[in-house]
Amino acid sequence: MSSFIDKDYLYAIIGASKKKNKFGYKVLMDLAQKGFRAVPVNPKYEDIDGIKCYASLLELDDRPDVVIVITQPEISFKIIEECANLDLEKIWFQPGAADEAVIKLAQERGLNIMVDQCIMKETDNLGE
Repeated sequence: MSSFIDKDYLYAIIGASKKKNKFGYKVLMDLAQKGFRAVPVNPKYEDIDGIKCYASLLELDDRPDVVIVITQPEISFKIIEECANLDLEKIWFQPGAADEAVIKLAQERGLNIMVDQCIMKETDNLGE
C-alpha cells in the first residue's frame, strides 16, 4: 500500500463530483485537506470548488502517479485502457469501482492496482 501513498504524488480522481454527498467529492476534498496533490477528472465540470477539473486523463497538465477510480465498474474498463495507453501504472479502485472482470483486465494490462480499500481511511494518519 505504501507504494500508492506519498505526499509527493499527484492523484487523478476519476469520477470527481461537485455533489458534496458523493464520494467523488469527499475523496477529492479529503486528500486536498490532508495536503495531497489531487486533481479532479470529470468531463461534466470545469472546476470543483475552485480546483481545475479535467475532462480526461489525456488533458492533465502533469502525469499522475496514482489514478483513483470512483465510478461504476462498467466505466472502469475505459479507465484501465486509458491508463495502459498512457503508461500509468497505479490505479486505486475505491470500493464499488471494480468487479472481478475489471480486476482481471487491469491485471492483464500489467497495472499495479489497489482494490477494496478506501484512500480516505488509509491516509487518515498522514495529514499535516
